Amino acid sequence: MNENDFQILGERPVRVLFTGGGSGGPTLPLLALAEEISQQRKVTHFLFLGSKNGPEREMVEQTEIPFVAIPSGKVRRYWSWHNFIDPFFVLGGGLMSLAVLLIFRPQIVVSAGSFVSVPVAYAAWILRIPHVILQMDVLPGLANRMMAPVSKALVAYFEKTAKKFPSISFKKVIGPVVRQEISSANAKFANERFGLHPELPLILITGGGQGAAGLNRAVLPLLKHLLKNFQVVHLTGSGAAKSFVQETSVFSHQHYHPLEVVYEGMGDLIAKSEIVLTRAGMGILGELAVLQKDTVLIPLPGTHQEENALLIKENNAAEYVSQQVLSTEGINWWDNFFEKRVPGEMGKKLHKLLPDGGTKDFVKLVFDLSGKV
Repeated sequence: MNENDFQILGERPVRVLFTGGGSGGPTLPLLALAEEISQQRKVTHFLFLGSKNGPEREMVEQTEIPFVAIPSGKVRRYWSWHNFIDPFFVLGGGLMSLAVLLIFRPQIVVSAGSFVSVPVAYAAWILRIPHVILQMDVLPGLANRMMAPVSKALVAYFEKTAKKFPSISFKKVIGPVVRQEISSANAKFANERFGLHPELPLILITGGGQGAAGLNRAVLPLLKHLLKNFQVVHLTGSGAAKSFVQETSVFSHQHYHPLEVVYEGMGDLIAKSEIVLTRAGMGILGELAVLQKDTVLIPLPGTHQEENALLIKENNAAEYVSQQVLSTEGINWWDNFFEKRVPGEMGKKLHKLLPDGGTKDFVKLVFDLSGKV
């Protein structure tokens, strides 16, 4: 059965172009969106535009979604000689985006931040293709604010965030957009996949691609203390893993499992965890909310993650500790936190703050805007 046959049956192919990246946080929700669209429609065509050297490329290539790298620049608020050449990359990205959109002919473009998305959004506006922004963080990023004047709709996780986009008339606040791997996670599978003790409680430590090095150093003095009562899976991050392995070369424990990254089984690993120590990106926080996990947030210093962590902490939905406090007073801080903790309480509040259903809500919006109800 070809595309014309589906049109005769009343279901035309869905063509969606995704763009974004810079880290795994914005990329995973876009892949989750594509996954859910495929579940609801028989014929789908996806394309992902990202940066040449960003982590999104490898993540997208793990799926069957075609990936095209386009030139991208960056707006810096400090002196750099790159500021003189980046406008040419932006122009190149815009011209290439126009060409790709004309060839691929998407019915809708969905962006999740990063400067690689900006020329794509303006190319979509020129061609009158509806463009949607996914804004997960509490504070809007500069790239999303630059795309707002030419965007048809905004999807956000928080009402206060949506109000910061006055130029966009259509706004929708939804729950986290997560992969089916998260929703269907099973702790027993993690035991088998990662060689974990089935009865010993697990702490998961994950810093993400950008924040791994600093977080790794901060938790290093705490590791032996944690292993008195827990087993630990530590995702060190691919960029920071080599130096960290050297630092911990004399440290070995049967229940300590350092891994660079996890592409398959992350949902099962989270499901197995009793406590998760992580940065404060909304991508991972959405997954933790779905699985109702008690979480300790260690935001990347000087970034939007600090605002995310503050809002979550204000709702008593997670604990918040700075990287500096963790590195200098980690053991004392942990003992105090662990003594006062009520197991499962923060996870329930996180789930209430970021409720289920976001993925399906977003897919409905995509269908509505692209005329595929």
